[in-house]
Amino acid sequence: MRAVVLGLLALAVTAAPAAAQPPPMPVRTIAVAEFENISVDSGIIPAAVLSDLLAQLLQRQRAPVRVVAGAAVRAALRARGYTPADLIYPSRAAEVAQAVGAEWLVTGRWTQLRTISRSVPEDPTSPSVRGGDGLAVADVEVRVMEAPGRRRVFEGRFSGRAVGADSGALYLAAYQALQGAAAAIGRL
Repeated sequence: MRAVVLGLLALAVTAAPAAAQPPPMPVRTIAVAEFENISVDSGIIPAAVLSDLLAQLLQRQRAPVRVVAGAAVRAALRARGYTPADLIYPSRAAEVAQAVGAEWLVTGRWTQLRTISRSVPEDPTSPSVRGGDGLAVADVEVRVMEAPGRRRVFEGRFSGRAVGADSGALYLAAYQALQGAAAAIGRL
């Protein structure tokens, strides 16, 4: 009797329809280009470092994405003779995205990426004080271009602030701004 019950139970379990699984989300391929930097202190943090940071933050989002290596995007830009400022044009952005096999290309512009010292020297010929009581400011405009349709699917502005007037504080402020951008892109 026990064998019959166990046999019927096993048959019922194997015959039951599988629970409906939601279809897997498609993996989107995203490329991140270096951002144009029009800020006062441009060059303190290399653009490649910041674009690679955004790529890492995008990879950590819950949305299934594959992020193209930054070196491949930079090579595609160099091969075409484009600069980050050229990616404002949808046709150029789409061309770079297609060259690296990406559906979306993330472009942007740092409008503020600088340190502000609250200590101002009395003598204008002496160097400014860049430590202690300063503030690091990072403001970035981000655009996401869809390559096949050559259209913008997202545009936003993000900010980060950190206490200090050194490159570490500036990196932290940029990190905060890029975290906001990655979160917004991850929700698309």
